[in-house]
Amino acid sequence: MARKTKTESAQTRARILDAAETEMLEHGVTQTSLERIARRANVTRGAIYWHFADKTALLEAMVQRTAMPLRDLRQCLGQHIPGNEPMRLIREMLLHGISRLANDEQHRRVCHIVFHRCEMTERGHATGHLLSAMFEDSREVLVSLCGEMSAICPLRASLTAEDAADVLIAFMVGLYECSLRHPGLYSIEHSMEAKVDALLDGLFERPEATG
Repeated sequence: MARKTKTESAQTRARILDAAETEMLEHGVTQTSLERIARRANVTRGAIYWHFADKTALLEAMVQRTAMPLRDLRQCLGQHIPGNEPMRLIREMLLHGISRLANDEQHRRVCHIVFHRCEMTERGHATGHLLSAMFEDSREVLVSLCGEMSAICPLRASLTAEDAADVLIAFMVGLYECSLRHPGLYSIEHSMEAKVDALLDGLFERPEATG
């Protein structure tokens, strides 16, 4: 049999990931077998093992396929914001995340799997290591931005840059949880700019507010 081209191999890999998303969304990670994924993707189990060491590796690839590291997002948005102004960067990063959750169906599917369909086992969360690394990197980026911002607009009360970053993360995690768990009741896009502005006003003393 002729050796598969890189394009064919990439297409097979994508088909496997698509099938895994559907199966894990319907049945949960624990109850989804590689056999079930192989049938849906119309490939053999051997083809899955060619691309992924095990189901955990497959799940991590699903997350990586839809995730955009905050460090990369900052760099991307910064190219369009004069002077990398930290308040605009933070605001645009939050709005980007909200818009993506509202409009990117694949992102919503994978987030729902990770949040609600990925059962804990005696070995812990299947994507625990990957998610922890992503969280630490995101928090580092936000702490840096909040520190830069505090030099322009002081943080309220006795908050530190670390405190502000934690509030921003909690805000986004809460939005994700509400939107994914109650999609028919909670509209994540409703007044999203006003919500983000209210959050930032609660953290930073903007010049126009201090007169």
